[in-house]
Amino acid sequence: MSEQRRELKLDEIGYWSEIKLDIIRDYAKAYSTILAAQVKPRFHHIYIDAFAGAGVHLSKTTGDEVEGSPVIAAKTQPPLRSTTSLTLTV
Repeated sequence: MSEQRRELKLDEIGYWSEIKLDIIRDYAKAYSTILAAQVKPRFHHIYIDAFAGAGVHLSKTTGDEVEGSPVIAAKTQPPLRSTTSLTLTV
């Protein structure tokens, strides 16, 4: 059986979605920094993205790859204790 290579087709997003992802990145960092610093009581902070899209998108403006919210959550520093990303396929 010959092996066929599938090309990944990324969703294109507009500048407004890139702004939204920048806001999510900034918010997740601030949220995690504040909650990770709590000592009494010690918080187990998590991130749930109920409307997560793909991990990577393609910018309509620049043509560059843009990290999606699941990747942003996974790369947040200090790290979130747990992340859950859900996607509804219709």
